[in-house]
Amino acid sequence: MIWIRVVVIVGIVAILSQLNRWVVFDKLFVVLLTLLGLSFVWSRLALNGLVVTRRTASDRAHVGDLLIEQVHIENRSRLAKLWVEVIDHSDLPGHRLSRVVSLAGQSGMSWRAKTQCTQRGRFRLGPMVLRATDPFGLFERRVVVPATQELVVYPALVDLTTVRLPAGELPGGNALQKRTPFVTPNVAGVRQYVPGDSFNRIAWSASARTGQLMVKEFELDPSSDVWLVLDGDSRHHVYRGAGFSENTDPSGVQAVLDSTEEYAVTIVASLARYFLDQNRAVGLIASAATPVVLPVDRGARHLLKILELLAVFRADGTTPLHAVLLGEQARVGKQTTLIVVTPSTDEEWVRALAELTIRSVRSLAIIVEPSTFGGTGNSLLVASELTVLGVPFVLVKCGDDLRRALAVPSGQLAAGH
Repeated sequence: MIWIRVVVIVGIVAILSQLNRWVVFDKLFVVLLTLLGLSFVWSRLALNGLVVTRRTASDRAHVGDLLIEQVHIENRSRLAKLWVEVIDHSDLPGHRLSRVVSLAGQSGMSWRAKTQCTQRGRFRLGPMVLRATDPFGLFERRVVVPATQELVVYPALVDLTTVRLPAGELPGGNALQKRTPFVTPNVAGVRQYVPGDSFNRIAWSASARTGQLMVKEFELDPSSDVWLVLDGDSRHHVYRGAGFSENTDPSGVQAVLDSTEEYAVTIVASLARYFLDQNRAVGLIASAATPVVLPVDRGARHLLKILELLAVFRADGTTPLHAVLLGEQARVGKQTTLIVVTPSTDEEWVRALAELTIRSVRSLAIIVEPSTFGGTGNSLLVASELTVLGVPFVLVKCGDDLRRALAVPSGQLAAGH
């Protein structure tokens, strides 16, 4: 460190002044000693009275969104700060908040950092380090501002007006005029309570109005449940690399999709939002190192659960897709639509899907073509088998506009792509 060298020089000058009794050495000794003292005091006061605050509009964002963070630094001391280096230790990729500022006494300044969210996941904003030295650079002082904030970046969402649905009942159909003993979202009416009725079916408002205990009657839901299956088998996913910046989507989403994993996650997230907006019940099966299953549910809260899961999803699993489909077959039935999103070129999962099709499970396969990302596999045989089985499928290639790949005119069904 520089101040140690100066101290050594001061010591040498002191020795020389004693040996030679030259006045110039005495004066030089006093000057250097005064310089050390003033520099030390200056550095100790350089960061006193500084208050830093940082603020973001939200702690949630989507890939492709612009994150704006504002920082305000205030000098509550009467002494001016010639220069203060603000060093940010956030781990959000591309987030550049650090800078050098100069502050007059009892003043402040603000600045904003605009960062394009290019990766999904959980990130930390902060902490900060304030660094300053004396004018001669002899002594350095650092102060840590420990405040941190978590930022969750959800996958990109593609706006889908309609999607390629497998043959079956479309959402929004008329209610089936058939009573059911199970609780469904469709209430057909109310009747008087009879012994044996479940308490969760009691209509309290109707009971209060009529003065007697009333229960709700339900009808079958005309729309089938939707299960989204996200293949996380690491053996089939291909990463094109961080240098990929192809952009064919006017929304700019494609610029950050550089792997089959990112395409698959974006497709699943977009489909989940689409079906939930249609008031469909959606479930998610994500096979990774730690498999996750979200039971079917409706509403905005369920969409947040799906996005939270997909934000941190990594295709690091080892379970083959066909084993996932066969292992979870108890969850699907005749009133279920199964949508599989995968880059796998293994024909085994097609045969597993065929077994589910025999059980009248409606299915749709969305294949992210790995060869277009630089992979060695090819989906030609998989597509051929799906065609023979009559299972609708969509082939998505690197650089495709997902809105065009997945969307068709309202009510039109596709048998392939």
